[in-house]
Amino acid sequence: MRLLFELSGEHETLPRSEVLASIEAEGHSYEVLEEEGMILVVETEASPERLGQRIALAHAISERISSGTISELEDGAGDLDIDGSIAIRMRDLRPKPERTTDSDVLERVGGILTKGRKVDLENPDFEIRLVQGESNYLGIQRASIDRPSFQQRKVDNRPFFSPISLHPKYARALVNLARASEGETFLDPFCGTGGILLEAGFIGARLVGSDIKEKMIEGCKENLSKFNVHSSFFRSDVGDIGKHVGEVSSIATDPPYGRSSSTMREDPGSLYERSFRAFQEVLKKDGCLGVVLPEEKYVEMGEGFLELKEVHKQRVHKSLDRFYCVFKNH
Repeated sequence: MRLLFELSGEHETLPRSEVLASIEAEGHSYEVLEEEGMILVVETEASPERLGQRIALAHAISERISSGTISELEDGAGDLDIDGSIAIRMRDLRPKPERTTDSDVLERVGGILTKGRKVDLENPDFEIRLVQGESNYLGIQRASIDRPSFQQRKVDNRPFFSPISLHPKYARALVNLARASEGETFLDPFCGTGGILLEAGFIGARLVGSDIKEKMIEGCKENLSKFNVHSSFFRSDVGDIGKHVGEVSSIATDPPYGRSSSTMREDPGSLYERSFRAFQEVLKKDGCLGVVLPEEKYVEMGEGFLELKEVHKQRVHKSLDRFYCVFKNH
């Protein structure tokens, strides 16, 4: 199936990489057919419904029917073989200065789509997507991303929280970058308040969490319990995780990185070096690590232990950057 992803645009590179990593995590290959800005078209056998349950940084997933000029969309609309009521939704994903009211696409393509079909804007059998970028795209929506659910899991909606936790949508993206898979063992060795574990749990991974502080583990348990997510836990310094857990399929974590996040008075460089060594020890061959690092020098440090696959820089504020990194065990 040729899948059309309407990306969120919240980051220049993360949404695209999250989609492709999620397809791989579901055990499928892909071929990128078209991409521009917030639009990505991929050919894959992965289930769009399942991908819609995983992905955070997108809005909708459609089966792409046609793309190109308005005439090419008209041809695709004329060949569309569906039986049932429809609703047509139009989305303009061009850069904001280029967006204009373009009724021509809707009138010409919509006229063909509605001919002989019932229109039901409230509860249609099929939602047809008309997406505008540099090109035009016609698709049948196969999944929508439940974006409000991520807001509902923000730190201030959890019984135990820390203000430095990742937003749930970025925690989910990190989990997907780590190729977490349903039924496979997933580890967060700096579990903190449990935001990353929560997102891996909703994907269906078998969770293991650890932290050096018992207080954090107890708070993490409380948070997971609120959302009916189960995990096993152990208290440990990150350097000793190999004593408590066997081989794991994937790791995603946001380690402490400085003043406002305790490193137990250990220099961050020492902590990260010990962490990478421990990750290399417990991560299965070809398993992936998704980790957030505060400086490029720590990215380079990680390359001494694991193969660096990708890096996504995110500006948090003037004095803080985050580097979302994916490493693979050799």
